[in-house]
Amino acid sequence: MIDAVFVPRGAEERAVRAGLRRSVAIYPIGIGSSSATAAAEAVSASGAPRRVLVTGLCGSLDARFRPGDVLLYASIEDTDGVPLATDSDLTAAIQRAVPGALSGIRALSVDHIVTRATEKRALAQHRGCHVIDMESLTLLARLHRAGSSVAVLRVVSDGVDDDLPDLNAVLDVAGHLDPKALARVCLFSPLATLRLTRGAFRALRALRRSLHSMVGAP
Repeated sequence: MIDAVFVPRGAEERAVRAGLRRSVAIYPIGIGSSSATAAAEAVSASGAPRRVLVTGLCGSLDARFRPGDVLLYASIEDTDGVPLATDSDLTAAIQRAVPGALSGIRALSVDHIVTRATEKRALAQHRGCHVIDMESLTLLARLHRAGSSVAVLRVVSDGVDDDLPDLNAVLDVAGHLDPKALARVCLFSPLATLRLTRGAFRALRALRRSLHSMVGAP
């Protein structure tokens, strides 16, 4: 069904590898569009894969979608509100293979981790999108231009009303989380950290199951 997977490195990558357990090229990326750009260009330079899945976690802007919900993007909007569609045929094939996956999702690309519920609600009101993430639009645009068919499956890790620790403060220029800085931020935000941990656990478990469902699908 797919030839390659792009996923943020770390826990998301581990969930994907545990779920797939077969020979599919996996390309880990850092958090943010810069890392996504570098990964897509490096892969495209050596021959773009035919069918690509972009996956990982996302934040919800819609109260209907809660941590653990598996979503398939129909389109992703940039900061100017211009949408770019995913491949409908590949998306439909993945939906048939993944029980409970919800399609027709409108995503919004953001340039930072949105950690405050007030900002999420403002984005929801002004943009009308369902979810946010930082890498999918860049990957979709670059790989589509290189000739790949691209679908995006993301799993909700935090709801629209969930405040999170300030993870932007612990990101380095390569899009990696600094463990020591992360520990300090989490120490001073215990309730938000608990919420983040619970949501991420549910989301990663759903991500692993979703990829496992795709194993052996034509």
